[in-house]
Amino acid sequence: MANRRSCRRYRDENVDPAVIDSIISAMQNVPAGGNSQSVEYTVIDDKDRMRKIHDVAYTAMEEAAAQGRYTSSFDDFYYTKMKQSERSVRKGDMLFCGAPHLFVAHVKATGCWAADYAINCNLATAYFELLANAHGLGTVIMSYPSDVICELASDAREMLGIPSDHYMKLLVGFGYPEIPYARGTQKNHRKVHRWTEQTKGQLSLL
Repeated sequence: MANRRSCRRYRDENVDPAVIDSIISAMQNVPAGGNSQSVEYTVIDDKDRMRKIHDVAYTAMEEAAAQGRYTSSFDDFYYTKMKQSERSVRKGDMLFCGAPHLFVAHVKATGCWAADYAINCNLATAYFELLANAHGLGTVIMSYPSDVICELASDAREMLGIPSDHYMKLLVGFGYPEIPYARGTQKNHRKVHRWTEQTKGQLSLL
């Protein structure tokens, strides 16, 4: 937890399949509402396959932008800002940050429990990211590429093999990090409302 960080620069190589197998095996223990176990995982564990998906999605994104069309989460201003970051921290790839691999949790979210199924996907995403970091991998959780795939690049979604009626939102790009760090980022998040005996029955903001 203390040492994870978003990674936007990766080495151009495949992760050892044994490492990915270990992570996926541990994912069977991810909690889900009602223990439904309905969430499906799609993993792109080959960088060449990932490149093909990237090229299809990226081309669709740029063609749409040239026509003034963007995802529901973006507009011209934010697209331009992302394009600027592409030349600096994103290693020439504003869409997937150059990640050689991709993890997608998705589920058929219908009926009165649809929102719960979606939350189960997000839980699985968070667990995968922590497991990947525990194995020494770099990760980045992304929502914009999901919007591109769902709204602008149906061919890329077809390449991923994710049904059109499945919910997908948060994706995890992962791989061996290009830049090693000696420690995690230093944070001091203190917005915690805590009910304790020490506060004598009053809620305290630590």
